[in-house]
Order: sequence, then structure tokens, then C-alpha cells
Amino acid sequence: MEPLISINNLTKRFGSEKVFEGFKLEIFRDEILVIMGASGSGKSTLLNLIAELDHDYEGEIWRSTDISEGVSIPYPMVFQESESLLPWLNVIENIRLVAPGLTGDQIISLLKEVEMADDSHKYPRELSGGMKQRVGIARALACRSRILLMDEPFASLDEELRLKLQDLIRAIKVRDALTVVFVTHDQSEAERLGDRIIKL
Repeated sequence: MEPLISINNLTKRFGSEKVFEGFKLEIFRDEILVIMGASGSGKSTLLNLIAELDHDYEGEIWRSTDISEGVSIPYPMVFQESESLLPWLNVIENIRLVAPGLTGDQIISLLKEVEMADDSHKYPRELSGGMKQRVGIARALACRSRILLMDEPFASLDEELRLKLQDLIRAIKVRDALTVVFVTHDQSEAERLGDRIIKL
């Protein structure tokens, strides 16, 4: 099976501290890869390297050109904190910011997927934490990338909502043949969501 991303002999340092040394990983098309590990083990660092947010490393990170062809943001990321939404823009405007070519109807269609269409004109201050996370997912999907990066996105949510959003991510992954790299510290979440789990 051809990988979408291949990491070979990766070494990453923060000062004198080595986070990775000789690290290897392949991320395949149409899978949910869950990354687990204790705090400080390098989970978020690995996501930042995959997303080309950090270029200070040794080794090779190969990425398929399929990821970046015809998309506005190749590596959209959904974070644990929902404060990444711009407070002076409403829901539709926050999504249009990353995908200016989308029509209003296309944005509403994305919001329907995450059950937020009725709140499309609200501002972040009017949304609960779970609602903000739903908008964050819709915004990431608006980029039309082949891969979605998620950094403990449901950690602050209650159990019922967390399970619902896990089901949503899996359904979208199946429908769109999407590759998801999902960071969590929760073993049950990893087992429920992941096609493959690695532990750092």
C-alpha cells in the first residue's frame, strides 16, 4: 500500500533535548491513525512536523503531491482549544476565511454535516465549547485536503458529545476516503476511533 506521508530517520531536538531520534512512520491513505503518548512525548510536535509548521529537523518527511493539489490549506488542523475561531467573525465568515471560493450554500452544507447550520450567523462568544469544535471541524473540511490533523480535539468535551463527534469523524472519513491523524491520551478513544494506533 502506498503511503500518503513517509517519515524516515527523523531526529528532532529542542535545545539539547532529543524528542525523536531515527524515528520512522508511514501514514496511509484512507486510514485513521491515532497517536498516543504521555505529555511531552512529542505528539503535537509530530503533527507540527507533518503539517510543515516546523522545518527544524533532520531526516526526511516525504509527502504525496495528492495532498496539496487544488486545496486551499494542505494540512488543516483541529486543536483541543476551540479559541482558534476569530471572535469578530461569525461562523460562516470563519469558514470562508480558509476557503474563500466556497459559496454560501456549500458552507451551509458543511455546517449541516456537523449539525451547526442553524447557528451559521452566530459569533464564537455565542457558542458552547462543543459547538466551537464542530465549527472547527467544518472549517478544516472546507479546505478539501486529503488529510486532517487533530490534536486532542475532544479532550475538553463531555462523554456524550465526544462519542458523537468520534462517530462523525469516522463517518466523514469513510465517505470522503479521508486520512486522519488523531492525537489523544485516551485509550478508549484511540481504540474506538483508530484503524491503527502508535504509542510514542
